[in-house]
Amino acid sequence: MGFRFQKRITIAPGIRLNISKSGVSTSFGPRGLSVTAGRRGTYLNMGVPGTGLSYREKLDNQLTGILVRGGGGYSGVVNIDVDSGGVLRFTDGSGNDLPASAAKRVKAERATEIGELLIRAAEKINSDLEACVDIHLSTPSPTSSPLGLPAFDKAPPRSPIRESISLMDKLLLRSDKIEQAHAAAVAKYQIDVSAWRAERETHNTKKAEVEKVFRLASKGFSAQMENALDFVLSRMKWPKETQVTYIFSHDNTGIAVDVDLPDEDETPRTSAEVRATGKLAIKRRSDAQCRKDFIALAFGSLFRVAGEVFTVLPGIQKVLVSGYIQRTDLATGNEYNEYLISVVIGREKWSQIDFECLEKVDPASTFRGYNAGFKLDRSSRLKGIEPYNISDLG
Repeated sequence: MGFRFQKRITIAPGIRLNISKSGVSTSFGPRGLSVTAGRRGTYLNMGVPGTGLSYREKLDNQLTGILVRGGGGYSGVVNIDVDSGGVLRFTDGSGNDLPASAAKRVKAERATEIGELLIRAAEKINSDLEACVDIHLSTPSPTSSPLGLPAFDKAPPRSPIRESISLMDKLLLRSDKIEQAHAAAVAKYQIDVSAWRAERETHNTKKAEVEKVFRLASKGFSAQMENALDFVLSRMKWPKETQVTYIFSHDNTGIAVDVDLPDEDETPRTSAEVRATGKLAIKRRSDAQCRKDFIALAFGSLFRVAGEVFTVLPGIQKVLVSGYIQRTDLATGNEYNEYLISVVIGREKWSQIDFECLEKVDPASTFRGYNAGFKLDRSSRLKGIEPYNISDLG
């Protein structure tokens, strides 16, 4: 398997690129909450502020810490999980099922919290699907400014409050201990302030460097055009790990971009909803729905990448963007890239899109208007094509 273009960047969910004077580096962001649905149930890892309920660190979708005292034949901690059919299961600290009367009482007393958690679970399961089929909705306008680093917003440490020394403290010889404790608090505060200032300075320096890269990129400096594009693409919220390769035209007014698309079977296969009965219904999507989802993901991904390029690089007048998937040659066992979509987009036509109403835009229809190359078979599955090449940019 080879790449058409030499410049390559791998973009994965939760991984971000940082720009500094020494170049481009990678860092990992917070994992956040996560949910999976499988044969053994729906597994979550999250908490709900203000309810006292949380999910375990292991993705076992259990609510822990509900304390039941008396009544219903049980006193103690109750764990709540959701089985593969979306039905609530109530167990004690040892994993044994609660008596029906105790489970009924927990349902009644914690109905609001349980309902909120089920809704959040359904939203998280569905968010994976929405991230795929709606990936184009966050495409920026070509006239907007590229998003750099946000302003530093971490609050400074609070200075310690000196405790007043009373007459009783003096009589009981507690004055020295109070003064020592305050001195230690002040010393720690000074260390914390120094660390906070250093963190703020580092952030502001990086922010200024990113802004400088954007300025130089807008003026056509090729090295900074690459850095700016890598930075912006890496900070996109990709639903799946993606590889992007690209090459600029000789005059830096055009760019050819190849996007490694996920396979059709990598799109989410389930969706969820909370029924009025208090059950989390997890539904498997049909093959036809999954094919439709993949088409939306494929066109939406290329639409989004093209939009990011036009925004961060105002000197680019044409974008050639192509999407491929990896296939295995049954004759040799070698992998090769099969291109599914390829399109050349001019800035003038791209600017005619209403980026304030992207929910009304169908990327596949948009690409048809640009004479995109793609084919669908009788089952509405994308077929292999011969992609445009860098020479087609003119």
